Amino acid sequence: MKTKKSICILQARISSSRLPAKILLPGYNKPLLLHTIERLKKSKLINDVIVATSRLKIDEIIFKICKKNKINVFRGHPTDLLDRYYRCATKYNANTIVRITSDCPLMDYKIVDKVINKFYFSKADYVSNIHPPTFPDGFDIEVFSYEVLKKVFFEAKKNFQREHVTPYIWDNPKKFKINNYANSSNYNYYKKIRLTLDYIEDYYVIWKIYNKLYPLKKIFELKDIIKYLKQNVHILVNKKYLNVNWYRHHLTELKTIKKKDTAIKFL
Repeated sequence: MKTKKSICILQARISSSRLPAKILLPGYNKPLLLHTIERLKKSKLINDVIVATSRLKIDEIIFKICKKNKINVFRGHPTDLLDRYYRCATKYNANTIVRITSDCPLMDYKIVDKVINKFYFSKADYVSNIHPPTFPDGFDIEVFSYEVLKKVFFEAKKNFQREHVTPYIWDNPKKFKINNYANSSNYNYYKKIRLTLDYIEDYYVIWKIYNKLYPLKKIFELKDIIKYLKQNVHILVNKKYLNVNWYRHHLTELKTIKKKDTAIKFL
């Protein structure tokens, strides 16, 4: 039962440098962006999904797609994502914010709800499933309160903190009560697969999954994906990108990540 106003803010843009317009690539008969929203709307603990895009002209197409499909959309700062999140959450009167990025088109709503539940029951300021990660890349979920977002909005000063929204939170454990939702099984397998969308090889994997599973079960789950991949290992053509993440560019600035631990903690 939805007792609090929790909104999922799904950040989306067209101008991805590695794979432009990746969120508009087809999954099964519709853009991946619409698939992602369809999957998130199955959540029992999210009141609404808001697409947060930029006010740049290039992102006008995202705005139009959302309006056409009666999806709430917010347009904000092009590069200061923290500003965009804060103003979006303020406009929609959110108590709790669920942060998911649009390069996670295979997101499993059941895992989302488990992370949200952990946030509520632990009474933390911030709960994620990525510190450390025990799910495949592409299933990153972060949950935090509006009050924490507001505090971060006024205190975070570094560019990477504002571009990536939450580093100021998880890099300051003395200021915030932080918790993590950990997967209890399949970890050794999960760390060997990549299900996020940044490169053309990633898209091939995701496209194959959608075209196999969606006709059988529209809202397929992570367990369905894993079963399919174990039977079709040849489609995993993106393994060379397993250790690619934005953290590697800021190891000297991040207090809670040590360089020698990066390959283990941030796969």
